[in-house]
Amino acid sequence: MERHDAACAFEALIDRMAARLAPADVPPPADAGRIQAAVSLLLRRASAGPGEVLVIRRAEKQGDPWSGHLAFPGGRADALDPSLVATAVRETREEVGIDVLGGGRILGRLPTVRPKNTRLPPVDITPFVVRAPPGSDARPRRGEVEEAFWVSLAALRRSGPTGVVRMIVDGAPREWRAYPTPGGLIWGLTEWILTSMLEMVA
Repeated sequence: MERHDAACAFEALIDRMAARLAPADVPPPADAGRIQAAVSLLLRRASAGPGEVLVIRRAEKQGDPWSGHLAFPGGRADALDPSLVATAVRETREEVGIDVLGGGRILGRLPTVRPKNTRLPPVDITPFVVRAPPGSDARPRRGEVEEAFWVSLAALRRSGPTGVVRMIVDGAPREWRAYPTPGGLIWGLTEWILTSMLEMVA
């Protein structure tokens, strides 16, 4: 019975998200001169609760401003990508070995985000919410992704962004709110994206 209830809760979540998200095939307005990128928020059914989302830890790389951060699979648009949806699909397959088009469903897109910090690259990131193909499990690509793990949406909603990341930037202390997870803190642009999605789940 519990498994049936979890399945029903997940299907209800998927229907709700699909109804509330912007259409995936309608591209967001592009800002000339800015880098375009896309990420995938992969959702799958959980044994309890409404579902889980896939989170990755980016590999440690010199010169990468997001080195070692928790994030969602994704990356910059390639000249050969016909759309940002295609970018999200390609990057997800390359980074975690999940073929979104092999039985999954692209539900729609969240608002595009961009860094406020002028030290970061001028990039516009468009998040796509995806129902993961049945039986999906991540196979992180060496050199790109350190690890990948699924996080309960119910746990994220219960905790909220109650964690704090503290850093010294330009000699001054800075703080960012963050979601606690078993793999570390989700903060920065990824926190913005996650918060945007969780607001639609409610």
